[in-house]
Amino acid sequence: MGANYINFKATELVGSIRGTLTLEERNNGLVIEGQLSGIPVGKHGIHVHEYGSTGNECLDAGGHYNPTNVSHGAPTDAERHIGDWGNIDVDQDPYMLSFSDHVAKLTGPYGIVGRSIVIHRDEDDLGRGNSPDSKINGNSGPRLACGVIAVDGDWMSEDAAPRKSSLDV
Repeated sequence: MGANYINFKATELVGSIRGTLTLEERNNGLVIEGQLSGIPVGKHGIHVHEYGSTGNECLDAGGHYNPTNVSHGAPTDAERHIGDWGNIDVDQDPYMLSFSDHVAKLTGPYGIVGRSIVIHRDEDDLGRGNSPDSKINGNSGPRLACGVIAVDGDWMSEDAAPRKSSLDV
């Protein structure tokens, strides 16, 4: 079975952020795995954004994907945006990442294929900060890198339900 790929695009402000993320639906939810290089050491918010566009230094990706119109939260919160994936805690370059999410799905009524993944400069406060932006975007700051969640190759299972997607940075 092939994979779906997201191609990350680094903004000119940061330099060369590269890598590949693979998104696969498994029994424990959507699993996001991959390797990134060029990301500064520290915690960085990572989210699914509403549009599948990487232009204008990732601003064309729009805001957080929030079709249910709820407040920003942590990945473990009952109420949160579909793509509220919290933080990656980069401790070395290259950085290997692996986490799962129980809310996001590749396809379906609120599917994320065709949308963007954005990595932000700052740590996501998970909606617990004191400013109004905390409940909107977690105060995670400017965008470092982004990529569109797109299909690459044969990613259909025997029952024709998409199971896998990936992202190149």
